[in-house]
Amino acid sequence: MNIYWMPRKKLDLIIKQKIKPSAIVLDIGCGIRPQKFQKPLIHICCEPFGQYVEELQKIIYRKKWTDRFVVIQADWSMAVKIFPPFSVDVIFLIDVIEHLPKTEALALLKKTEKIARKQIIIFTPLGFLVQKHPDGKDAWGMEGGKMQEHRSGWELSDFDDTWEIYATDKYHTTDNLGHFYHKPHGAFYAVKDIILPKKKISIWESNFFQDLTEFGQKYFRKIKRIIHLKNIKERNE
Repeated sequence: MNIYWMPRKKLDLIIKQKIKPSAIVLDIGCGIRPQKFQKPLIHICCEPFGQYVEELQKIIYRKKWTDRFVVIQADWSMAVKIFPPFSVDVIFLIDVIEHLPKTEALALLKKTEKIARKQIIIFTPLGFLVQKHPDGKDAWGMEGGKMQEHRSGWELSDFDDTWEIYATDKYHTTDNLGHFYHKPHGAFYAVKDIILPKKKISIWESNFFQDLTEFGQKYFRKIKRIIHLKNIKERNE
C-alpha cells in the first residue's frame, strides 16, 4: 500500500488529479452536497434521509442540473443491491464510512467493489472523531442529527495493499457545532483502482436488466444512448 502525506491545501487537488474520467458516477451518502471533483454524464446520488433528498432535488432544479443528476432514496446497503456488477465507473463515499460500525462498513465495501468499473474514492477522518448532535439538528439545521453521528474511526491500516492512501494530519479544525479543537484532526482519502475481469458481465444482457420495470429499462437505455453518442463524438474529434 502506498501512503502519501501532504498539507491539507494540496490534498483535494491531488485527489482530483487521481480520479479517473467517468461517464457514470455513483455518489453514496452525499447528503445535500454531491461530490464536485468531476462532472460525469450521469451523476447518481444515493441518499437515505428523506429531508436531504428533498433539499438535494431543490438544489438540482435551482442549479439546472436535471439533465445529468439522478437522485435515489437509498442507503449504502440498498445501493449494493440496486446496482449490478460493473454498472458505474467511479463510486464516491465521502464522509460515509465513519457513520457505520466498522464491521458493517467493511462488509459493504467488499460488495461495493463489485459495482465499480474504474475506481472507488473514500474520504474519512483519521481515527475516531466524536460527532454528536444532542438536539437532533444537523449542521444544516435539519433533522438529520442522528444520521450525522460517528460510529467508527478509521486508520490507514484498515485498508490493504490494493488501496492508495492520501492523508494529512491537519484537516478538521472545528467540530460539528463549530467549536475549535485544541489541535487539528487528520483525515485521508483511500483510492482503489478496479481491475476488471477479462470477461465482463453486460448489464444489458443480465437478469437484473430483464427484471426491471418498463420505466427502469427505459432509464438504463437512456444512459446507454448517452454514452454511445459521447463515444461517437470523441472518435470524431
